[in-house]
Amino acid sequence: MGPQNTRQAGVSASLTNPVHWTEMLVSAVTALLAILMVYALSAWILEAQAALLMVASMGASAVLLFAVPHGSLSQPWPLFGGHLVSALAGVTMALWVPSTVLAAALAVGLAVGLMHLLRCIHPPGGATALSAALGGSTVYELGYGFVIAPVMLNVLILFLVAVVANYPFRWRRYPVSLMDRRYRSCSVLTQVSEQDLLHAMADLNVIVDITPEELREIADRALAHAREHGDTQEVVLSLGPRFVNVRRDGGWVMHKALHPSHEGHEAAHTLRLKLTRPTVPSRH
Repeated sequence: MGPQNTRQAGVSASLTNPVHWTEMLVSAVTALLAILMVYALSAWILEAQAALLMVASMGASAVLLFAVPHGSLSQPWPLFGGHLVSALAGVTMALWVPSTVLAAALAVGLAVGLMHLLRCIHPPGGATALSAALGGSTVYELGYGFVIAPVMLNVLILFLVAVVANYPFRWRRYPVSLMDRRYRSCSVLTQVSEQDLLHAMADLNVIVDITPEELREIADRALAHAREHGDTQEVVLSLGPRFVNVRRDGGWVMHKALHPSHEGHEAAHTLRLKLTRPTVPSRH
């Protein structure tokens, strides 16, 4: 890769992939509706300051659910698990640590540790832990009931809005398990580069939380592992609903997979990473 391509790859790695204006509009409108509902519930249960902290936390989740609906951090278990364990950590620190600053710091640290332990990393969970630790008298009075109302109820609102609002759009159904898995192969490209992968990611029309450089690194490591340990000639890596078909037999080959609608039109794109080990010629 030349200096110019290296600079371009560095820039592309720092940007999220572009999407069509319809994707932008759907993301913005659904996030707006969800946060209006979350604020109404939070303001009904909590005092003003605590309600604003709670809405800030849920607003961060709204970005993930409605702008990156297929991201691993956006899926139901990270969403529910991340917020609930973080709320538990925040309430516990608020009840047992007299210093507000220390309680807030401990709450975030404990929340991060619990999310790692339970494999439910959800970045907005840190804000939920803070909202509990800094929520004041209302949170103190609610105690662990804060985890149920408003936290769990707000998360449930976000989840239901994401499921219902995304379902009509076949390319962005949430969660990933609701995606239609019927694909068919399309055009074949040779010598796939980071720019080729970037173009394929743009075709998806949803934000993909992986860079072309990382995708190439995954492919290289998977092939190396398959050569050393695998008996099969093929390795398939599923990146959520996004796949790239790649084969290495004298060069990289990518099959761009399309997702047909019920009417027979190509309604959305997906990526599938399919790696084939080169066959070693036998020696006579």
